[in-house]
Amino acid sequence: MSKENLSAFYQAFRTDLTLQQQLEGITDPSEYVNKAVSLGASHGFEFTHEEVEAAIADPSVFLEETLGEELNDLELAVVAGGATTSCKNT
Repeated sequence: MSKENLSAFYQAFRTDLTLQQQLEGITDPSEYVNKAVSLGASHGFEFTHEEVEAAIADPSVFLEETLGEELNDLELAVVAGGATTSCKNT
């Protein structure tokens, strides 16, 4: 059920400028994930760090849910390649 909670949190995030501002400007991926999990929990949405990381790695699941709706700034950054994630060269 936590994947559904993450999806519900994301839908709330899309329309809540206060939530968006609390995640805005965080450039460290682990800090971003921690803050997202914390914000979700404080708003009644329980989900895991791993689920947030998976959603960041493949945002298409959330973007498909908003098909036909105007994208917010975060979604535009992701689509345009402006979002950053950490990756290790092996």
